[in-house]
Amino acid sequence: MKLLLILALLSQNTPAAGQEAEWGVVRTARSDVLGGYQDVGASRRDDAWVVRTGRPLLRWDGRAWHNAGGTAVPYLVRAHGPDEIWRFNESVEQVEVWRWNGRTWTALPIRESGAHATAALVPRKGECWAAGLRFGDHGMEDMLWHWTGKSWTSRRAPMPITDFAAASTTGLWALSSYEGGPSASILRWTGREWRRVALPRLPYAELNDIVALAPDDVWAVGSLVSSKEGLVLHWDGVSWKHSAHRPAGTDFRRAAPDGAGGLWLAARKRQGPDSMTHYVASSTWQEVPLDLPEAEITGLANVPGTTMMWATVDARGEQVILSYK
Repeated sequence: MKLLLILALLSQNTPAAGQEAEWGVVRTARSDVLGGYQDVGASRRDDAWVVRTGRPLLRWDGRAWHNAGGTAVPYLVRAHGPDEIWRFNESVEQVEVWRWNGRTWTALPIRESGAHATAALVPRKGECWAAGLRFGDHGMEDMLWHWTGKSWTSRRAPMPITDFAAASTTGLWALSSYEGGPSASILRWTGREWRRVALPRLPYAELNDIVALAPDDVWAVGSLVSSKEGLVLHWDGVSWKHSAHRPAGTDFRRAAPDGAGGLWLAARKRQGPDSMTHYVASSTWQEVPLDLPEAEITGLANVPGTTMMWATVDARGEQVILSYK
């Protein structure tokens, strides 16, 4: 019954010929403790994946979604094209990492017990950054691991890293935002170290996602806890600036390129279900309701080289995959 309700709501907004594309349901599933959709990613039109809690990946082959099979349970997947995909599998003995080169999977484990990666970035072929935690002599330590083609190197992180973005092979950014701190931070890779950069004065700001469209076009999104407003920051190549788009009662949870120089944002509403916000390049901000009951957007991704998008949503326990074409 819930599936019929979701499909009916979405069909009311199905675009006629010549109208702008809209978000539509392509798959639904019921989940309990296991199987919840946690994230979505894509490398091309016929290759996408959904990360599920405690389950193997769902894979898109250009025609349908299907179970990837096997026993591996990846919780983090990042790619730099269809021939450069990295996945992090659940493991208690080490950080289990696998790399796909277009033909085979190769194991590249981070051999540190008591460690767990929580964020990763593949800025180019043969390179990977990962951030996470390691249990050390003095408790939990914030860590960074870097694969440059031959081995992993490790270093202490200057602060907890929650996300990465890359505008180029040298324009690397990292996000640090965690509850309890006075404000969020953004770091930039200098080639030798991750250095904190200046941000506008934003008391009690939380940043949830960062997206790099170009070296002079980087976005970070979240919320201002004190004023309960949506927060959008933009890097113009010189400095970070606070965008005038500050919707009340909003927390921007995720961001992704729209494939046309703009952005899609997943907006958590303090009252009502999640919605999408579309930023049309150098133009306007448009809120796009999803018409899903109690929707919580859990993943958002662009198909590289296109304006096609994927999103994963939890709607009253129904796990939903949406597409935008």
